[in-house]
Amino acid sequence: MNEQAHVHGPDCNHDHDHQHDHGHVHGPDCNHQEPVRNALKDVGRNDPCPCGSQKKFKKCHGA
Repeated sequence: MNEQAHVHGPDCNHDHDHQHDHGHVHGPDCNHQEPVRNALKDVGRNDPCPCGSQKKFKKCHGA
């Protein structure tokens, strides 16, 4: 017996409650998290601290 893979289309009438592995697709129910970025990466040690303390970064949050 020659069995072909099922292709979903407009006339497909089988139960679609089973899982398909078609790769990750971002949508409204996606719980994918973006990578964490270091917001302080471009702050130099002698630059003003981005917290607004008026101190140099190295004396404030860069310690």
